Amino acid sequence: MADTVHNLDQPIGALIDLAVREFGEVEFETVSMGERSLEILQIKNMPKYLDKLIDKNRNGKTITLPLWAKVWPSCLVLGYTLTRFPFAEGGTFLEVGAGCAVNGLLLASLGHEVVITDIEPFALLFSKINALKNGLDDRVDLRRADFTTDDMGQRFDYIIGCEVLYSEDSYEPLADFIDSHLSDAPHAEVLLALDRKRQGRKFFDKAAETFAMMKSDANYRDKETGEENVINMYRMKRKAL
Repeated sequence: MADTVHNLDQPIGALIDLAVREFGEVEFETVSMGERSLEILQIKNMPKYLDKLIDKNRNGKTITLPLWAKVWPSCLVLGYTLTRFPFAEGGTFLEVGAGCAVNGLLLASLGHEVVITDIEPFALLFSKINALKNGLDDRVDLRRADFTTDDMGQRFDYIIGCEVLYSEDSYEPLADFIDSHLSDAPHAEVLLALDRKRQGRKFFDKAAETFAMMKSDANYRDKETGEENVINMYRMKRKAL
């Protein structure tokens, strides 16, 4: 494990204890995508944890919300797509901004070897717990990586990510990261899913210099609000020279 901050080479019980010490009660939830299901660790009482954060930061420091811990609708849409995607045999896979690694673990459950990355150490902790819980630890390589600055020293046939366009100052660096880490193989492709509200114009303007893009939409109803929302799915391939 490369620079993951926490010692992830521990039994699952010890890792869960680390999560409990930081977040309070946690629990596994079944997440289904197509015909595949995974057990994914979640923070049981998010409002209580947020109150704890506020109490710890009354001196005016910025609070960092654990958005990586949520299973976003875009992850489910991407996951469904992955279960039906015609991947090339023997392809290499990278998940960026993985959060709790729903999609990377789904790929692993389909028989692929996957490099799973996130900048947040607790995201990698949850990802490791989820990999162990689902019996997929031998198929994933967890690495701490910042896609705005890091060079991983290798290229991948497929790069996936959901809700990675959350900060405007990362848009153009992410486009450069994808360009430098996607292989030149004819089948190489990027698959991204994000809420339609995240336009990411600077990312797509930059990426369009190098990649041809195909966009599709998936509608879903928010369980909490009952509102109809849309997830945008993007497939990106290098332009032919």
